[in-house]
Amino acid sequence: MILPVDKRDRIYVPAHRWGSEFGTDYVLHPAGSLLGATTALDAIVDAGWTTTAITLVRADGADFMASADVGIPAHILTNASGDLLQSPTLFGDYPHANMAWRMMNRDMRLAGVPARLNMEVWAAFSVATANETTSGFGFIEDAGTPVTAGDHLAYIFSDGTNFLLRSGAATSSAGIAVDNTWRRWKITVTQAGVAWYLDDVQQSTGLLALEADEFPVSFAMHTLTTNRVLLGQVHIWYD
Repeated sequence: MILPVDKRDRIYVPAHRWGSEFGTDYVLHPAGSLLGATTALDAIVDAGWTTTAITLVRADGADFMASADVGIPAHILTNASGDLLQSPTLFGDYPHANMAWRMMNRDMRLAGVPARLNMEVWAAFSVATANETTSGFGFIEDAGTPVTAGDHLAYIFSDGTNFLLRSGAATSSAGIAVDNTWRRWKITVTQAGVAWYLDDVQQSTGLLALEADEFPVSFAMHTLTTNRVLLGQVHIWYD
């Protein structure tokens, strides 16, 4: 039974607690003090994240609550080959999803799992001119790394012409033409497959096939030789 919205609880977990607390929603805010005061992002590294040579950049230049002028959101900067951010491996297996389901319902006796695992990210590709499958962000298979293309479960990247979604087994049809605009990117995983969106517009045709036996997954971002990602707020949730 799915309860109406007013009968659900949402429990938000900040990045430095992803590996130690259960919730329904997991958030990363690059400007938040809980990320740590240094470029090493000490607080989340101590909580099981992996970081390599990334820098925090403050927000700047937006109009008041204006979707047409978001300025430069607070973000994590990648500016060299090998820059990497990866969370603990948590999302999408039955135990983790079942705990989220129970937290969404006040009647803790209810069994089951949610229907969807979602990831929404504010991000931009400051450089997107190369075909680099490992420069991007998304979900990474159980014991994998974004550095290895075969470990991708649902990963957004640029082929130098268009943005696409890929896994270790398949690549979507082309999304929009590459640009350097700050956008709201979304990935939704269901048992039917994986869909992806830019600013609420679904990209590609059909769903990317869902690989079996690859959960739980982590969230990760990585850059290789040419392309560069600017990563803003991250929200991962079950519904």
